[in-house]
Amino acid sequence: MKRFIHLTYFIFILFILNIPSIENVDRSNFKTCEQSSFCRRQRKYKPDISPYEIDLNSTKIIKNGHLRFLLLNTLKSHIKFKLEIFTLEHNSLRIKINELNPIRKRYEVKYSLVGELKLVNMNITKSDEKQIEVNFGERTKFLLNAKPFRLDLFTNDIFVMSVNSNNMFNFEYYRKKPESNKTATNNNNEDGMWEETFKNHHDSKPYGPSSIGVDVNFLNFENVYGIPEHADAFSLRSTHDSDPYRLFNVDVFEYDILNPMALYGSVPYMLAHNEHTTVGFFWLNSAEGWIDVNYNKLSLKNFFSTNTNFFATQSNTKNNEIPEVTTHWMFESGIFDGFFFMGPTPRDIFKQYTVITGSVPLPPLWAIAYHQCRWNYIDEDDVRNVLNGFEHHRIPLDVIWLDIEHTNGKRYFTWDISKFPNPEKLQDDIAIYRRKIITVSDPHIKKDDGYQIYNEAKTRGYFVKTKDGQDYEGSCWPGSSMWLEFFNPDIFKWYSQRYLFENYKGTTGNLFLWNDMNEPSVFNGPEITFPKDIVHYGGWEDREVHNLYGMLHHMSTFQGLLNRSNGHIRPFILTRSFFAGSQRTAAIWTGDNSAQWSHLKITIPMLLSLSITGFGFSGADVGGFFNNPDPKLLVRWYQMAAYQPFYREHAHIDTARREPWLFGDDNTRLIRQAIEQRYSYLPYWYTLFYKQERQGIPPMLPLWANFPKDKKIFKSEDSFMIGNGLLVYPVIEADINQISVYFPGENTVWYDIQTYTQYNGSETVLINVDMESIPVYQLGGVIIPRRLRKRRSSMIALHDPITLVVALDRNYEAKGELYMDDGYTYDYRRKRELIYRRFTFKNNELRSTSLDTTAKFHTDAWIERIIILGYPENPSRVIINSGDKQATPLHNYQEASHTLIIRRPGPSVTSDWTLSIS
Repeated sequence: MKRFIHLTYFIFILFILNIPSIENVDRSNFKTCEQSSFCRRQRKYKPDISPYEIDLNSTKIIKNGHLRFLLLNTLKSHIKFKLEIFTLEHNSLRIKINELNPIRKRYEVKYSLVGELKLVNMNITKSDEKQIEVNFGERTKFLLNAKPFRLDLFTNDIFVMSVNSNNMFNFEYYRKKPESNKTATNNNNEDGMWEETFKNHHDSKPYGPSSIGVDVNFLNFENVYGIPEHADAFSLRSTHDSDPYRLFNVDVFEYDILNPMALYGSVPYMLAHNEHTTVGFFWLNSAEGWIDVNYNKLSLKNFFSTNTNFFATQSNTKNNEIPEVTTHWMFESGIFDGFFFMGPTPRDIFKQYTVITGSVPLPPLWAIAYHQCRWNYIDEDDVRNVLNGFEHHRIPLDVIWLDIEHTNGKRYFTWDISKFPNPEKLQDDIAIYRRKIITVSDPHIKKDDGYQIYNEAKTRGYFVKTKDGQDYEGSCWPGSSMWLEFFNPDIFKWYSQRYLFENYKGTTGNLFLWNDMNEPSVFNGPEITFPKDIVHYGGWEDREVHNLYGMLHHMSTFQGLLNRSNGHIRPFILTRSFFAGSQRTAAIWTGDNSAQWSHLKITIPMLLSLSITGFGFSGADVGGFFNNPDPKLLVRWYQMAAYQPFYREHAHIDTARREPWLFGDDNTRLIRQAIEQRYSYLPYWYTLFYKQERQGIPPMLPLWANFPKDKKIFKSEDSFMIGNGLLVYPVIEADINQISVYFPGENTVWYDIQTYTQYNGSETVLINVDMESIPVYQLGGVIIPRRLRKRRSSMIALHDPITLVVALDRNYEAKGELYMDDGYTYDYRRKRELIYRRFTFKNNELRSTSLDTTAKFHTDAWIERIIILGYPENPSRVIINSGDKQATPLHNYQEASHTLIIRRPGPSVTSDWTLSIS
């Protein structure tokens, strides 16, 4: 009866607030480009010749690595712009363009950048009245053309990117509002510059037009990637016959796939890759954005002669044409603040971007294990019963989650004491098996004078303001709600303090956080979010800073959890809304997906798009958030997600329960096997996450990141790699018994991780599949550490012994790494309490050496087993030397699979040792 009442109330709320149906996304609730006046204006802007010119006589060297110029709009000579160029370390370039003397300051994003950017010297090799040529970094340079303004970029003497080569740079300067709307329309020949209405929502636009458009074109490329978040292809599709890709953080219920609609997060960063180089462009802008993508052929006959030599050595200059990806970027406000990453390798690109915006910090070990969630586990008994189910069915688990129903009437930082009368004891009981609990905390605050958080924030004036200076009020899960002004440093700090134990009653150090609905989602707002003309701290309109709101929310939460432990314990936060730089403080997931095979399939390109743009800790809800998966779909989802960075099952409140044991014994076994597989690879995952923190390389990668010259895989989105060692081909269609597997790389060898069967690189093979597993292969030449003992949770297994799987390449060599620490504190940074080992196999010897001789960490973990794949013959003897100790461990050779198994070799993982085979 209570459930029926809850659902009836929920449907009533949907009706009165005109919330989009949870059955399917209602696209009419979200703007098209044609309905967005600035997008419409910029998309129509196509002059034959750009009116923007650089006055090269104005050139000023601010310091070595920083140039400044005057940029003019010749059609409006009184409007002047400042153009600045910064040559940065790691083959990167920054270009800033702003009004020279704006009548109102334009917003510049600060939160995404980490520290002071380091300049490198530039060498001006040519300078005249028409053009400046500058060398910087490692074999990188740019040409700055004056009339018209144009920027061309080169890496390794190859022309790779061009700005304004299609004359689409268009900077809408601030101006005074004409006396009447009629005059405004006539003077500017365009409506929507000073106000516009979408559905019944009016946008007042008090400062008028302020958008910027520019074309950024990628020369000799046929694929571009990135600009998440969209439920679309990994290699971005042409928008010639559709809307542009949109970047605007909004709450989309059960999103459609294969369209450029905006979703929960925005990262204005695009990469291009070909067999010669990888490059990237990042526009640091937090306003609403639209990006057109088109694939063309560039005729060299019509290209200005000074650059044709840069294509002369390219094989695809046949018929004097090369491929070109033309992109048109349009943002409603802000400045042009563009970063150009010159590669040339995929790993260089990952480093270059994360030097600017930060890398994913090493998460706690338990956070990369398996999580169980639904909206909602009803009460403490329900939580305990679920945990008992995992125990009874011997399924590993690290985290259980509580959604909004655990609170007292959607009042965050509270508990419904009728359902959770003793939350601290519940957390302590969960901690017995070293498991964690995660609760949700959304940014909307219930309007209720009896609610302490609301009352205190109201009294202090901590809520977001309307254009008239009143507290902005909207609707979300609690009904009438207010939103905290995170842009105010005092409010940011105050909110972070809500997570201290004395403020968030009923919590312990075993509880972590989930920030949802933080786009922000406003059920009765325009496009289900804030009106653009509300005013944030500092006088900035939401239109200028919109995509940052969720980021500031989870940054404040992160700071709160960090302060809660005095900086000792690594926080974990999951966020739905994000922007460039969010990766420093939160993991993300792909939001409200659905229990459909198509949504399982789209997970791969969505997560790959996130991974290559800095978000290496991401995942999708296993089984789909909406609707009920059939057992086969659920099993396949568990199997695939076991090889993705964030691994959580989650479901809508109206779905049937779907704990892993509710689909029959056989499916329980299959799900258990998938989760156990994840746990067995946790040493490898943890090592990859450590490398990500240090080098910016995400754990989940497109195939071309490891095989950059293999053109067959540039559009691949049915497979992916984990590190450089595992190739994963999920089963993403129902009722198939074979899948086509392409093994990338020339002269490579791949090993099935189940059977050790060998496959050759550059070959496509039809692989038989059944429900037992999905095809996964280890690359020859890579050593992967695993833990094969079965445990309840990851932290219980922290000191368990290690198995090394040594997959030999065609030269009978291999290498790999192992990283270990205590799994949850910052002692690996502060005290250097860690283990970082390198393993190398060469000339019939396997060696273990330290990669960090200054580090120390005590563990009982030892090498329990060594499995060598592709070993050519049964050896006569195996000897291991560790310090002054020598042993002859037992070994077994499997002729059919050419596999050598060495049992209990015995050395500690902390020691140097050598295994010799003869």
